[in-house]
Amino acid sequence: MARRFDPDHFERLESPERQKSMSPERLLRKLGLKLGMVFVDVGAGTGFFSLPAAALVGPLGKVYALDVEPLMLERLCAKGPPPWVEPVRCGEDRLPLGDCMADLVFACFVLHEIEAPAAFLKEMARVAKPRVPIVVVEWAKRRQPEGPPFEERLHHHRTEAIFLEAGICFRSLEFLNPSQYIVTGFKK
Repeated sequence: MARRFDPDHFERLESPERQKSMSPERLLRKLGLKLGMVFVDVGAGTGFFSLPAAALVGPLGKVYALDVEPLMLERLCAKGPPPWVEPVRCGEDRLPLGDCMADLVFACFVLHEIEAPAAFLKEMARVAKPRVPIVVVEWAKRRQPEGPPFEERLHHHRTEAIFLEAGICFRSLEFLNPSQYIVTGFKK
């Protein structure tokens, strides 16, 4: 099993370097997140994407901040998110949400930690409405001091293949920077 992110190092999730390399608000806007939408953030951690998403969807929308680690959700709650952000504990194999309820389903730096990635993506697709973005951000398969060890990283072609294994239609692949890429798909 791949190594999970250590919640004791939560400050890395909120570092200025991470903000600089990946603006959450800019990325979410690019993915089409807007007022009134339902956003599911799988592996939400301390809210790096969930809190900016809350500002974009507003009180007419909803943000489900899911994580397997209760300490991460506690740190998110300590930030006093607005009432339309719902922290939810989840597992790898089941997201405790209804079918076809989300306008955007998102996971950043999670897929490489999952033991059964195709089953995980199927579960993300289950909660997504048809033809809405199902998005995965991952570390490029390269050696560098930041991020997970080289051996745990998923090559972008492997991530594309996992989308197809999960029955998700591939839409796009884009490198956000030399270290990180984003794969987007949808279900019919």
